[in-house]
Amino acid sequence: NSLFKVGATYEWEDKTNTPTDAARAELAARLEEIITCDYKVVHQLAGIRPTTKDRKPLIGTHPDHKNVHLLNGLGTRGVMLGPPMARELFDSIVSGDPVRKEVNLVRFM
Repeated sequence: NSLFKVGATYEWEDKTNTPTDAARAELAARLEEIITCDYKVVHQLAGIRPTTKDRKPLIGTHPDHKNVHLLNGLGTRGVMLGPPMARELFDSIVSGDPVRKEVNLVRFM
């Protein structure tokens, strides 16, 4: 129906999920750099990007539930990190060896 999503900002200070006029203006300015047609904003959302303290992925097997595996926290580099992280998790599941400590989900426990 000719509806499209545009986003997102990288606002580090605002820890709320309330849409702001500043964010709307920033996104509109960026959008206007790449399109030339008219548009109308019909809705605006805001949220908080979750992350880890060290900004590294979380992968591995749950320590108590051995049939639960996690691959998350890939962030903006997900396209590049996804395949090697998935391979590392797969290899860990098959071999029973833990994933590297830098990305192991138990590193914060």
